[in-house]
Amino acid sequence: MTAAVAIAYLDGPRLSRALSAGIRHLFLRRDYLNRINVFPVPDGDTGTNLAFTFKSILDALGDHAELALPEAVDIITESALDGARGNSGAIMAQYFQGFREALGQHRLINASGLARASARGAEQAWTAMAEPVAGTLPTVLEDFGAELLRRAEQGTRDIGELLYQGLEAARKSLANTPQQLPALKQAGVVDAGGQGFVDLLEGIWAFIDRGVVDELQADMSEPAAIELDQDGDIGAHRFCTECVIEGQMLNRETIMRRLQALDSSSLMVAGGQNRVRVHIHVNNPAELFLACEEFGEITQQKADDMSRQHGLMNQSGHVAIVADSGADLPEGEIERLGIHIVPVRLSFGDREFLDGVSLQPQEFYRLLAESEEFPRTSQPPAKDFRRVYALLGSHGYEVISVGLTGKLSGTTQAARSAAERTEEARVRVVDTLNASAGQGLLAIVAAEAAEHGMTADEIEALLDELVPQTRTYAFPDNLSSAVRGGRVPAWMKRVTEFLRVTPMLCAKDGKLVLAGISPGRGLNTARLAKRVLKSMEENRVYRVMIAHADNDPGAHDLRRRILAGHSMVHSCHLCEAGPALGVHLGRGGIIVSYIPQPDFMG
Repeated sequence: MTAAVAIAYLDGPRLSRALSAGIRHLFLRRDYLNRINVFPVPDGDTGTNLAFTFKSILDALGDHAELALPEAVDIITESALDGARGNSGAIMAQYFQGFREALGQHRLINASGLARASARGAEQAWTAMAEPVAGTLPTVLEDFGAELLRRAEQGTRDIGELLYQGLEAARKSLANTPQQLPALKQAGVVDAGGQGFVDLLEGIWAFIDRGVVDELQADMSEPAAIELDQDGDIGAHRFCTECVIEGQMLNRETIMRRLQALDSSSLMVAGGQNRVRVHIHVNNPAELFLACEEFGEITQQKADDMSRQHGLMNQSGHVAIVADSGADLPEGEIERLGIHIVPVRLSFGDREFLDGVSLQPQEFYRLLAESEEFPRTSQPPAKDFRRVYALLGSHGYEVISVGLTGKLSGTTQAARSAAERTEEARVRVVDTLNASAGQGLLAIVAAEAAEHGMTADEIEALLDELVPQTRTYAFPDNLSSAVRGGRVPAWMKRVTEFLRVTPMLCAKDGKLVLAGISPGRGLNTARLAKRVLKSMEENRVYRVMIAHADNDPGAHDLRRRILAGHSMVHSCHLCEAGPALGVHLGRGGIIVSYIPQPDFMG
């Protein structure tokens, strides 16, 4: 089959239009690709990863549709590297890297040049993988490129005809992937990444042959039901971790050898001499980030918990709960209720960490004692929230995002920006006017309400009712960190030191204000317990959360006093405050929050 009009060459605009049409078609197949994703781990995100990777290309091309071919391919390659997600995204980013190398500075590309560039791209795609596996996306890329070369050597000059023959070869290669990879054959599916590339080619061919361009807002087509093993093994490593390294004369092979020394799997290294993207599965993201810092500056980083993502398939209800790590929560409750956490960013000088992922509390307090730099927190970028929202939406969930008070941080605004740009899910963002233990309690109640089968509207209304009833008290061991972090004014520290008293703070309308003082210097759990118990109604049931900044004995003493002083406590959780709170509360501080037990929960 050939297109109605022969195509002798591609220039920048022609390549951009054809690729954009293919990307639009790929978007329609996203849910199907997620459902057939079983290798290397059955985490159901290949379609989402490819969509994010190619959306960055589509967005970039939309702003530069009329560029010359070398500049257009530069933008495609760089945006693919910037937006690459997961194994398949890293492989495609390296494919475009090879394509660019073969193209050079040619301003037009004929059939023979397209064949050589495609074959070079496939060759490079294999090099992105630390442990190449036949029957995956690079196999389909290789068979596609080989067919283009064969047809071009036989004299094919029409690019339309060439692409159609390549598409046919890619389809056959895809159909053969279950014979090459036992995991696919056992599940009765083809490789999801390879399927995504074939979908991309089919969109390009439909545009060349009939001028068809899919609408970006078109409804997702309903795929045929495919039963996957809901108890599938995610492998030996929990976190799907990625980062971008920027530097001079970066050597991918050297970086790959260094990272292969880590306890890891699914290692991909894609990019060129100045920028490299790393994708890897590990149990210790911090170890990975430290290793990457040996080669250059880390400019992007993320670590997704695959065990929690895989648990989506068994999660109760139709509403998922998201919180930023400004909420302090016991790990057991996060796991029990399937709460999804977006980490706040934290930095000591030039070193940036992901709160609770690449920096745990014990390591944070060690750095706090040793570092000459005072740590700073920064809100997660909107894309971090959007990635979580899109994943949940792709599994059919509505989302309630329980946010850190907007009066002290831009985190909740970032969540709202992400929600507005998330097409995959309906997202409601609730400003808790709280932080730490108070925000954590509200997230727990929301998650339990979702388990009870409440709708998103009902959960949002419940939180609106509980937010003004949430009480939070903070007792720092001293105010140095709170002042340096900008959470309390400097005059408060000077006055309390002069009077030799320790302030007690409380959350009011989303801000920290002075609630009282305790004679003497340092935290006094007896006075904190007395203040909390005084504000609780005697005949009402409460949920209590205590978060401590490296002060486990003080937290346990406070819990004993609260339980002894109030007979109607539904639960009183203890947790270690995350680094995001530790920056502002300071070592030794304690926060306690409580909310009334919702009536429907008994």
